[in-house]
Amino acid sequence: MWSLNCAFLLIIFMIHGCAAKDFKVFCEYNLASFDYLDDSKFSSWEIDPRLCSYLVYANGVGVDGETGKVKITDRHGILENDLLSFALMTRKENIRRLLVTIGGWQEESSDFSKMAADSRKREQFISSVIDFIYEWRMDGIQIDWRYPTQRGGKPEDRKNFILLLKELKTMIDGHEFILMVAVLGRTDKSTLEYYDIPKLVQHVHYVNLMFYDNRDPYKMHLSYNAPLSGKNGVIESVKLWKKLSKAPGKLILNIPLFVRSYIMEKHKTTVGSPCKGPGLKTALTRKSGFMTYNEWCVQADTWTQKFDEQAQVPYAYRDDHWISFENNRSITEKLKLLKSQNLGGAISSTIDADDFSGKCGKKHALERVILETLDPQTVLVDMEAPTEPPPCLKDGVFRDINDCQLYYVCSAGHRSDYECRWQEFFDEAKSECRPMKEVKCEVLEAALKARELRASTRSM
Repeated sequence: MWSLNCAFLLIIFMIHGCAAKDFKVFCEYNLASFDYLDDSKFSSWEIDPRLCSYLVYANGVGVDGETGKVKITDRHGILENDLLSFALMTRKENIRRLLVTIGGWQEESSDFSKMAADSRKREQFISSVIDFIYEWRMDGIQIDWRYPTQRGGKPEDRKNFILLLKELKTMIDGHEFILMVAVLGRTDKSTLEYYDIPKLVQHVHYVNLMFYDNRDPYKMHLSYNAPLSGKNGVIESVKLWKKLSKAPGKLILNIPLFVRSYIMEKHKTTVGSPCKGPGLKTALTRKSGFMTYNEWCVQADTWTQKFDEQAQVPYAYRDDHWISFENNRSITEKLKLLKSQNLGGAISSTIDADDFSGKCGKKHALERVILETLDPQTVLVDMEAPTEPPPCLKDGVFRDINDCQLYYVCSAGHRSDYECRWQEFFDEAKSECRPMKEVKCEVLEAALKARELRASTRSM
């Protein structure tokens, strides 16, 4: 009887304990989306912190190739829009770690190349990274060098990149920060020449495996963002990175949420067919060959939509335009692979491209698929339900106790909620919205003090 009971308890433990894996869910936020227009414009308050536990800010920070130091390259996106204030205000509910990206497609690969090749510049870079993390109250960084040996780089970049990561991780670990690196995960010969995969993975905490390829945005054939199978497909790439790295738990699967567009040639709609180049700029994002999912989904009914059963991805076309995108089905298939290969988690790229306002259904529809698939125990059925506001105890105008940008008016027991404009807080003393720097915000100050206390504890 004892052995049967133990066997039964072991089975229960395996089902409810061992079978569940704590997959990490990253959300990447492209700060450039603040410059989109109208319904595609995305600001920090659009972030739903329940949908991810790691938030990664992308774009706006690069490397000074002459000094090696970190430098802000988008003053509008980071300084003028007060990234620090909103970074701290997102530290609520589920979000546990904030990371900032150094690099990206808009930054010069040659600057990384110069810095990584010079020991003095590497030292300057690493020191400025630590200072930057503390100054902006972050928890770590993502290095997004696109790409070693390419775009003005040199052949020795492959070796120097590893040297940089090794030295950087030693310092990062000393401060208990996080080091993530974004890489092009495809398996074509030229891409594999960029990275020494075993050593790269060894010297970081996480690897953001990107599959969309923007090395040549004007390529002259129709192409999927991230096909699951086939040449350079996600399956092939994930298995190779897993085999060479021997650390699947560090690999984070990138799920592209944006839409890539092309102009077809002779209305040939099959992937791989010749095309005339990237799609025309749209009214909201104003980028050639690019749309956000929320920009496209409202017009989806006017496109002919197809699903490639082999590549397990959708595509669509209308008039002379052809697009590649992701939907619930394609994302679910990628996450099944993630689970079967025991990867570390997934990253949404980028959350500002999702249907964050819910114009085509539920808010943050694609992000929800990721969380619900990786963490089935999470209950999201009440996410759309309005929360009950605090009752009006007396008439007047009051600031929200959790968010200095929000305020409400109580009149005869009835409450009406309002929101100040971007970069403004509500000043209760003056009963008006005023510039953030001129208003005392206890919520923000408390977050700053907590972060400083945490930083001082780490340095002891």
